[in-house]
Amino acid sequence: MSKPASHIERPPIVVVMGHVDHGKSTLLDYIRKTNTVEKEAGGITQHVAAYEVERPSKSSGQAKRITFIDTPGHAAFQAIRARGASIADIAILVVAADDGVKPQTLEALARIKSTKIPYIVAINKIDKPEANIERTQASLMQEGIYLEKLGGDVPWTAISAKVGTGVDELLDLVLLVAELHELKGESEAPASGFVIEAHRDPKRGLAATLIITNGTLRSGMTVVAGGSISPVRIMEGSSGVSLREASFSTPVQLVGFDELPELGSEFLAYKGKREAEEARSQIQRTQGKSQKVTLAPEENSEHFVLPLIVRADAAGSLEAIEHEIVKLGDEYSSVRIVLSGIGNIAEGDVKAALAGSVQAVVIGFNVKVDPIAEEYARQHTIRIETFDIIYKLTERLEELLHEMRPKRAVEETLGHGKVLKQFSSRKDQHVVGGKVSEGYLARGGSVRVVRRGTLVGTGKIKNIQSHKADVDRVETGSEFGALITSAFEIVQGDTLECFTSAMK
Repeated sequence: MSKPASHIERPPIVVVMGHVDHGKSTLLDYIRKTNTVEKEAGGITQHVAAYEVERPSKSSGQAKRITFIDTPGHAAFQAIRARGASIADIAILVVAADDGVKPQTLEALARIKSTKIPYIVAINKIDKPEANIERTQASLMQEGIYLEKLGGDVPWTAISAKVGTGVDELLDLVLLVAELHELKGESEAPASGFVIEAHRDPKRGLAATLIITNGTLRSGMTVVAGGSISPVRIMEGSSGVSLREASFSTPVQLVGFDELPELGSEFLAYKGKREAEEARSQIQRTQGKSQKVTLAPEENSEHFVLPLIVRADAAGSLEAIEHEIVKLGDEYSSVRIVLSGIGNIAEGDVKAALAGSVQAVVIGFNVKVDPIAEEYARQHTIRIETFDIIYKLTERLEELLHEMRPKRAVEETLGHGKVLKQFSSRKDQHVVGGKVSEGYLARGGSVRVVRRGTLVGTGKIKNIQSHKADVDRVETGSEFGALITSAFEIVQGDTLECFTSAMK
C-alpha cells in the first residue's frame, strides 16, 4: 500500500550534544552566522533554542533545510538535553580534539543511544596547536564509538567551528544520513510536536518555542500543550519573522498561552478553539491537571532550611536552577524553593518572603526587579539578589546558607588514654597518670571519663606533663601526668576520651 501524497520528505531535526566548552554553540554560531556565545552570560548557553539553515544537497543540488536544536552544555540542563535528543532525528556529538572524551560526552552518548537515533561525531577545535585527532579517535574507540574508515560505522568529520574548516562536510553528512533514513511527514495533518522552551514576554504574555515534528500549523488554529492552550495568532519563525503557516521540522515561537506550557510536553493543533478546549478537558480528566505544589519548609529544629523565592526568565532556566539547588547543603542545612515563577520580581514575591518562620531570600535569574518590589524589600530588609550565570547563583546560595544557618557545636575527637594511677583527688581537681593509647591528649581539651563501659561524666585537662615537663600534648604510646577538673573522682582503670568542641 503506497503512502498518501501528503507523506513527503521532511527536513531533519538535529540536536548538537557534547561536553561543556567543546564548541557546540560556536558550531551553531558559525552555521547560522550570528553570535549566540557572546550574547550568553559567561559564554555558557543558558536556554534551549532552535534554528533553521539551508544547504544544497550533494545528490540533487536542491537547497535542503536542516533544523538545529541548541541544547545547553551546563550540567544543570541534563533534563533539557534529554528532551532535545528525544525530539531530534539525528544527533551531532561534538568532541574537542584537544580535550577528548569527557563525562558529559559519555552522558550525551548514553542519551543518544537510549533514543536510538543515528548520530555523527564532529571532532572539533582542530585549529588549536594542541589538537590531536588520532588521540581523540583512540579515546572514542575506548568508549565503544567506532568511526567510519577506522573499523566502524559511525560517520564523522574533523572540524573547526571557530574558523569553519570542515563545517560544510558536516552539513553534507547530516543530509546524507537524513536521506538514508528517509524522513517523512504528513503535510496536510494538523501540526504536532514538542515544547522546547517557554517564557513570559513582558509585553506580549506567555510564549513558547515549539518544534513541529509533523503536519502544518496555520493561523486561526488553536494549540494545546498539556494543560495549556493558545490561539495561533502571533507566530514567529526562528529569525523573528511573523508567519501565517509553518510545517514539519520548523521551530516557531507562539505567543498567547493561558498557562506556561511544561517543557518537553507534546502539543497538538486543532482547527478551532472549541475542539481544543474539549481536547484539553479530556487530557485533564485522564491525566489530572498538572500542578506544582510547593511545601513550606519542614519544622525541624535540628535541620535548617533556607527558603527561596525564585523568578526566572524562562522555564528552562527555572528547571536548571531547581536541579542545581538540590545539591546544596548537608545533613544539617539545605535550600528549598517555596515559590517560583517566570517573569520579573514583583511586590508579591517580596511579601511572600515575609510569610514564613524563616525570612526567605528572593532570587532573580535574567529578570529585573520592579521598583515597588525593590522599595518594599528595602523597607522590610528582604534580601533580593539577581544573577545571569547559574554557577554564580549557586555559589552565592552556598555563602548565604553558611551565613544564615544557626551555629552548632561540632566535636572533634583527639585521642584516648588509660588512667594507670591516681595521685591525688581534692574537690574538683584530680591528678592522674596514664598512657595515650590512640591519637593524643591535649592541654585545654575536654575529656569524657568512661568506667567499665559506662560514661561517668565530662571534665577538662587543665595541665598535662610528659617526663615531668609541662607540654601542650602527649602523643600515642607516651605516658603522661595530668591535672583534670571534674565534679567526680577519676580512678585507676578509667578511660579518657579527649575532644574539642567548636561552633560552626
